[in-house]
Amino acid sequence: MASAEDVAMDLEELKQLQSIAKRPRVVSIISSEISNLEKLVQQASDSTPPAIPRKSPPSSVSTPPTAAVSNPLLKYATLSSFSWDQDNDQLKIYVSLEGVDGEKIETEFKPTSFSIKFHDVQGKNYRCAVPRLNKEIVPEKCKVIVKPKRAVVTLHKASKGNWPDLHFKEDKV
Repeated sequence: MASAEDVAMDLEELKQLQSIAKRPRVVSIISSEISNLEKLVQQASDSTPPAIPRKSPPSSVSTPPTAAVSNPLLKYATLSSFSWDQDNDQLKIYVSLEGVDGEKIETEFKPTSFSIKFHDVQGKNYRCAVPRLNKEIVPEKCKVIVKPKRAVVTLHKASKGNWPDLHFKEDKV
């Protein structure tokens, strides 16, 4: 088994890697390993007598708070009921959900779809997604704002105009 110092150094390095990782799957794998190591450190500290001081790893890089990242093994309740509104430039989707922590949201915006995962909301995980939007959006300009009783998803339209529906519909011939 690795020494406590090795585990602490591994944990610090993984946190540094997480802060620079960009790909969702890579961030998820790193986050999962960080969680495993943190549990290992916690278990070790619970079994360590208080008279023995634990050595903390050297800190050379300050990392920002980590964002919530999905674990493929987590289960999500689907939020299929929501309201939406639009103007010429953007769409707003209103998801009624109390107790959302802005730090525990995972977003994925693509030109023709979006997926939002809300982690640990009163002990449950939720997902709101539209797999195929009516028209294209600009992913870089999309965002989620958390309010006390709901989350507001803002989608920026790639081209101005009115959308007849949020979901893509095949033309019936």
